[in-house]
Amino acid sequence: MKKTVLGLSIFILLVLCVYPFLELFLKVIYSGPGGTLSFDAFNSVLTSDTILTAVKNTLLVSTAVSLLSCLVGIPLAWLLSRTDFPWNRRFRSWLCLPYAIPPYIGAIAWIFLANPTTGLLNRILGHSFLNVYTFSGLVWIESSFLYTFILLTVHASLERMDSSFEEAARLSGAGPLKIFKDITLPLIRPSILGGGLLVFLATAASFGVPALIGSPARIYLITTQIYTFQKMGSMSGIYRAGALSMLLLFSAAVTLLIQQRILRKSQFQTVSGKSSRPSLIELGKWKTPSVILVCAFLFLVFILPLSGVFISALSKVQGEFSFDNWTFSNFYRVLFETQETGRAFWNSFSLGVIAATLACLLGAFLSYIQVKTKLKGRNLLDLLASLPYSTPGTVVALALILAFSNGFFGVGPSLYNTLGMLALAYIVKYLSFAMKTTADGYRQIDDVLDEASRVSGAGWGRTMLYIWLPLMKAPLVAAWFLIFMPVVSELTMTILLTGPGLETVGTVIFQLQEYADASGGSASVLAILVVMLVVLVNWIVKKSSDGRYGL
Repeated sequence: MKKTVLGLSIFILLVLCVYPFLELFLKVIYSGPGGTLSFDAFNSVLTSDTILTAVKNTLLVSTAVSLLSCLVGIPLAWLLSRTDFPWNRRFRSWLCLPYAIPPYIGAIAWIFLANPTTGLLNRILGHSFLNVYTFSGLVWIESSFLYTFILLTVHASLERMDSSFEEAARLSGAGPLKIFKDITLPLIRPSILGGGLLVFLATAASFGVPALIGSPARIYLITTQIYTFQKMGSMSGIYRAGALSMLLLFSAAVTLLIQQRILRKSQFQTVSGKSSRPSLIELGKWKTPSVILVCAFLFLVFILPLSGVFISALSKVQGEFSFDNWTFSNFYRVLFETQETGRAFWNSFSLGVIAATLACLLGAFLSYIQVKTKLKGRNLLDLLASLPYSTPGTVVALALILAFSNGFFGVGPSLYNTLGMLALAYIVKYLSFAMKTTADGYRQIDDVLDEASRVSGAGWGRTMLYIWLPLMKAPLVAAWFLIFMPVVSELTMTILLTGPGLETVGTVIFQLQEYADASGGSASVLAILVVMLVVLVNWIVKKSSDGRYGL
């Protein structure tokens, strides 16, 4: 029976997580007349100067964002974990808040602040020296969100690391900088490289910031080119988008393989069996300047953009800072006069509830098989579920379009331009997240409870209902909210999967910012609501999980 369940689970994951990418590959290479083998789509992509420029721009932007994120994230992680920096836990939570906010909201904020003609900062300073529509503007906005990847990974590595190496060097008379350079930095190198590659991949896969910042500056990236091809409305455009998606998928796979190879080759035993806490470095006279610098950075990456979005939402005329210019008319217009808003919120919330619920149920079932059974091949479940999660969202969306536009294997109605396709995309994308979160919960529960239930005569269903589910409440609630939150504001996949009448919060914000809002401010209204939702959900997750999950 267990082997049958495992086989069925693998089959489900093959259908949901592998088949779409196989269908994408086959559709692209068999795109000739009558479905014959053809590489025209690849040839047209690889020989296009525009595409080659987009590939070069993607590599340059991703590399620059990775380097800047490391320059910011590593010192912050060290400062918060190895020194007597005051309120370090609170500052860690505050500095990680951008991790949960969609980067395209930051793009909207900086457009309002640093637009070369109407930017609020330029008007206040009286000189148009800030221009967000540049390569440096694109890199800065991406880095101001993605540095959190480095901060989280390096901080976690420093927290787990055996501090005896650093203590020995300190007793030998080495200073803090020498200890960091010669001991700490080599030991955390795997975390730095792993986090840097994740930032590189996340930048290459992003859509919102390149579309809002890069496109007006004529800095085209791979994801914006995929969107352009897909919106052409022709099969040739779909095939070219598919060919470009395959190249992006190949690049993502190579990046992840490099990351795993680096981590395998750079393994150090940094966690000892002893429970020892590092003696914190006393900042002394540098404590106040350090706090000022961190507060200034937090103001620059979070408070200033958030304030810009809020002021934009209240402004009758964008770019003017005066109380006479403030009004709630933008809120009224967006919430009560714009018919797409109500439909978008309904679609986003219903999709969030459906996707989070189904992903958590399926993820909890699959992770139980993976963690609490000894079946051969059970580790394949996590590998298959991780494929869509580690794949750029544009590639996932296009693969699902080609795979399920004619129903499931040709059976049933078309899912193209339906809420069903959106729900399927969210479930496939975030299933791995649900599995990893619930697997952590299962590992913390001793198997003796399950064995006692079975000895008492309870079947698997009663054991799951009365033993596992009550004990797994905190991980399940955390997983549900942590999936619901990104689904509500998701843009990268949704922009390729939606059509008329299928608006979501993310697509409405993008359309208002990009096309439809002549007076400005409407996109900022919805952005403010998304940020409020993010903060509320994060608070709920931390409360419900006793601080184990959330930022």
